[in-house]
Amino acid sequence: MKRILIALLVLVISFSLFAAGQQEAAKADGGSTGKKGSVMVYTSTGEDVVLKLKEAFEAKYPNITMDYYYGGSGKVVTKLSTEFQTKAVTCDLVWMADPSSMITWKGEGNLVPYKSPNAEAIDAKFKDSEDYFTAARMVIMGIGFSTTATSDAEAPYTFRDMLNPKWKGQIVMADPSNAGTTKACVYALVNDPGYGWKFFEDFKANGGELESSSGNTVNKVAAAAYQLCIGVDYNCRNMAENGSAIGFHNTTDVVCACPCPIAITKGAPNEENAKILYDWLLDPEGGQKVLANDCNMTVTNPKTSIPAGMIRADEAARVAMPIDWIDMKVNGKAMLEKFDALFK
Repeated sequence: MKRILIALLVLVISFSLFAAGQQEAAKADGGSTGKKGSVMVYTSTGEDVVLKLKEAFEAKYPNITMDYYYGGSGKVVTKLSTEFQTKAVTCDLVWMADPSSMITWKGEGNLVPYKSPNAEAIDAKFKDSEDYFTAARMVIMGIGFSTTATSDAEAPYTFRDMLNPKWKGQIVMADPSNAGTTKACVYALVNDPGYGWKFFEDFKANGGELESSSGNTVNKVAAAAYQLCIGVDYNCRNMAENGSAIGFHNTTDVVCACPCPIAITKGAPNEENAKILYDWLLDPEGGQKVLANDCNMTVTNPKTSIPAGMIRADEAARVAMPIDWIDMKVNGKAMLEKFDALFK
């Protein structure tokens, strides 16, 4: 009898340990409750970036499929706004290039507030005060330069230094009517007391030109058609990694930082999985690590280990020029008309 009791006890303990191990394994591989199924992302972030994130997220949560719809900001806004109006939402998490659409959707009651534990470390400049959205990355506008025509030591570290007569006819920027991040940078600069409209007047007087998009702008500099540009950080860094003759300097006096927020939609079919993805995108060992180290994108969580030369999130928050997104939405058209009158 004693042997039978001991055998039964061993079986009970073994089963308990096995069950516990299975539960831990399920948690680790995404198989626990609420960690199955799919999550749909609508985003204007580059598709090459989305695919890298998808691969890493699904490796972490193999029982959740990360589906996505990729398009320009305008297409994403139109598609999702139509879904909100018809109450046929298929998007779980939306990721935009700037906060303007998020502010509109929040005001219309189309977003769900969510306080991610990974958002606590992120500066208030990069998230909504009521937790409706949080920036997962930011676009930094700095100075791109042709490495065939200009040395790293010679290339400027401030936008103002682009006005030096030695750069006359060799400076370019994207048209803010076509490039949203450039529009935000123009807004920040014209409202900065150290720059203002005088900077763009002088930029034009020094032979400054416009290109149709941010991509075209850095491509022209890499081809040495111009020596300097007001350019997007990750565009320049990715091109340099791929062998293009372009360098990039973060500006040292002021910083143009455009936060790119994520939010959970009201009516999301997979809200719990959206929260998991939201947390992962803000995780310094998850999405933030992928964005910074695999995509050369400036991230918002200061706990993330970043490559050399990339500005830290806390430093960007400290020096970033303020952008009133509501005011820019109201007065942005008038600003662009004034800009066009100056350049076109």
